[in-house]
Amino acid sequence: MNKVILLALLMPVAAFGQNMENTGPASVIISEIMADPSPIVRLPAREYLELYNRTGDQINLKNWSLSDGITKSIFPDAVIAPRSYMILCQREDTVVFKGYGKTTGLKSFPALTNEGKVLFIRDSKGTLIHGIKYSSGWYGDILKSGGGWSLEIIDTDYPFFEDGNWHASRSPEGGTPGRINSVSGSNKDIIFSGIENVFPEDSSRVRIRFSETVTYLTTGTGNIQINGSEIDTLLSADPLLREYTALLSQPLRKGVIYQLHARNDVTDFAGNRMDRNEFSFGLPERVTPGNILFNEILFNPLPDEPDFIEFYNSSEKTVNTVDLLLVSVNDELHDTSSVVPVSAENHCLIPCNYNVITSDKRTLLMRFSTSDQHNIFEIPSLPSMPDDKGHLILFNRNLEKIDELFYYEEMHYSLLSGNEGISLEKVATDGNSADKTLWHSASESSGWGTPGAPNSVLTEHSERGDKINLSTARITPDNDGYEDFLVIDFKLHGLGNILSIDIFDEAGRFVKRLTDNLLAGYEATIVWNGTAEDGKLVGTGIYILLVKIFNENGKSERVKSVCTVIRN
Repeated sequence: MNKVILLALLMPVAAFGQNMENTGPASVIISEIMADPSPIVRLPAREYLELYNRTGDQINLKNWSLSDGITKSIFPDAVIAPRSYMILCQREDTVVFKGYGKTTGLKSFPALTNEGKVLFIRDSKGTLIHGIKYSSGWYGDILKSGGGWSLEIIDTDYPFFEDGNWHASRSPEGGTPGRINSVSGSNKDIIFSGIENVFPEDSSRVRIRFSETVTYLTTGTGNIQINGSEIDTLLSADPLLREYTALLSQPLRKGVIYQLHARNDVTDFAGNRMDRNEFSFGLPERVTPGNILFNEILFNPLPDEPDFIEFYNSSEKTVNTVDLLLVSVNDELHDTSSVVPVSAENHCLIPCNYNVITSDKRTLLMRFSTSDQHNIFEIPSLPSMPDDKGHLILFNRNLEKIDELFYYEEMHYSLLSGNEGISLEKVATDGNSADKTLWHSASESSGWGTPGAPNSVLTEHSERGDKINLSTARITPDNDGYEDFLVIDFKLHGLGNILSIDIFDEAGRFVKRLTDNLLAGYEATIVWNGTAEDGKLVGTGIYILLVKIFNENGKSERVKSVCTVIRN
């Protein structure tokens, strides 16, 4: 049994330091990036950055620096006017941008890679003023991401709100160097996701990463603890102030699950509190066969939607997902795909938890409402997963086989009219992944898949008898917040339960069809709001719910329940 220890990360510590010359964080920001000027639209075929002075004062940037973490460029004597722009470029390119506005050439202007990179500005004392990690995914336009168009910030009031606050330029010239951005508008930052990852670098050091730059982080005596002991030091670990290293006073122990907690007064630049201020982790151990198992797979997604593979940690170990490798096998050609790492970064997969990999996390989250976003990770590409059948093998770094899965489209529920967009789920998390009988189509009531969350067909429910529960014997659909609707809960035997529910009045007249051939799995919840088939509220009276249950073995059952509707 794993012990749980609380590691509390409490505030405060100034992450930005003292302001200088009436400047401070986000006084001057990067507001436009031309990383790929070719093919030319109308602007010069030269890379540039644009700065914007958000303050009401002119600011001299002399001895400030622009860096990508490798190259560092020192600003000459250059003044940026209040609420005005400045173009930055290579020193030799200054002449081509002079006609677009105030321009400053830098001797060691960093190369702006097309795929993206970190860029940050510090003042003469080394205080972070602004920084971003831009990406080619920010364009929001696949054609413009091919070159010739700049990236522009939308709302300068939220400079640390990254991919949601940038877009490809809409200017017919391809960009707006030295003037207001073509995409400029209100775009408030209202969400701070919070802690993204916690990973022990060794038994005495823990790396903590936040989703955005945090404005206020401090440690003091007793503020950060692990099992009653203080953390000695909290150090900034990246130039954008998103990552920190906690130096522990006592070493972590294997087999123990720790929980990091950040107090709610840790905010992003916009003042938003964290959605996730707790994170569980442990000291990773060597992964061995059977520790990590295939648990769910979507190999035939809907058009323009991604595949996904879900793993489950069935051991009592914490496993580093970077130690897991995945291959697809073509049994007919006796060939394997290229090895695909499950993770590009260190991440703790703790016992009894899930890890999902996909090539498009955002689309997957939109598709499956029951998914857990914290357990879903995006990687560049998955191994080949044909729609009809496939063979996947999970290895560790020593190329020991950890788990193996053979899947076939025939493993889906036989009564489905099609299986596109429906995942296969394992009915027992600890079961043999190669056993075809332990896999079943995800239920319709779950949204046809549960990536990152418990499977909709888990057999833990099978010990319960067939049961239909009504939330109340009567409803009063008057929108007063009390008994306004009827909730019908089903707990059923078997995997392939199909539900149809019709409502009749006490004279036997048809009123409404609530569900028609709903694939429910072990459980489902259906809601009736007191309306008839035409959408209008029914009158006062007794109503009969006729439930038809049909399973994959051909067994059918009819159950009647009664609910009274009272209208004032």
